Amino acid sequence: MNKVERLFKIIDYLSAGDFVTAEELAIITNTSKRNIYRDIRELETVGYYFHTEKKGYLLMEKPAKHNVGLTDREWLSLLLTQALPKQNVISENSMLSEYKVGRKKTSKEKGWNRVISERILHHFLYRDNYDENLVISLVKAIEKRRSLMIAYYSPTNEVETKRIIDPYYLIDRDDHYYIVAYCNEKKEFRNFRIDRIRLWQIEKQIYEFQEEFSISNHLANWKMDYTDERNKFVVRFSNKVGKYIKEKNFYDKNAIIEEKEDGSIFLTIETMSKLFLRWVRKYGMDAEVMEPLHIREQLKNEYKKLLDIYRK
Repeated sequence: MNKVERLFKIIDYLSAGDFVTAEELAIITNTSKRNIYRDIRELETVGYYFHTEKKGYLLMEKPAKHNVGLTDREWLSLLLTQALPKQNVISENSMLSEYKVGRKKTSKEKGWNRVISERILHHFLYRDNYDENLVISLVKAIEKRRSLMIAYYSPTNEVETKRIIDPYYLIDRDDHYYIVAYCNEKKEFRNFRIDRIRLWQIEKQIYEFQEEFSISNHLANWKMDYTDERNKFVVRFSNKVGKYIKEKNFYDKNAIIEEKEDGSIFLTIETMSKLFLRWVRKYGMDAEVMEPLHIREQLKNEYKKLLDIYRK
């Protein structure tokens, strides 16, 4: 049973309305509990909501269905195609008919791309102010390799400039959405926060995709703050969160993950300090920065001040 079929099986089983443990789902789908944890997270990205307790998962909410008469399986096959682009969805015989029917029903639907943008928006606790139609245009431009004319606002200089960009990737970073694109004015790849795009227009021009461009390298060298320093970090994560750290694929190819006997994890990585520490802080007392010593001292002083605030 491949991944896509496994996701269908999980939804079918949970739709009965009872609690089901990860272990039971692993047995039913002939896979590991670790894969089940990942599957549940991926189903949440397409709109499923689960209540989780020690006795297992309970399906609470399904993704809102597009109003074109799709069955649940047709709807899920289309969502999984968008959420798991690397999965060869349409080649699976068990799903082929649902996928074909679903695509036929939505092929002439102008609102189908809006479904994609609505699903993209639901992840964050808050959302930036931008037109949802911009997301639709970005998806179309990436798919068709069409250049975009944009009017982009820079809060640093408080100016708005017009430029032609070739959009490559739409990604989330630091609770914002960015378009990674080649800027024809600056002759280099830049990151454009989409809530700062004031106007846009898809151009007739079809750009040539630069095959040598690596999104992994780009993200690894992404400087959100040009005043930020780069450091080599050693961080200890407790056994409570160690298993989640092991699942992560860090952009630094030289990152080292070392597991200890007690289940804790030591992560060694070289990266930009401010962005990395913002991520580390999310783990609270389950993450301890061991090196570099000046950053450890900095955090110690921060937490002392934080403690003084809460003692008042």
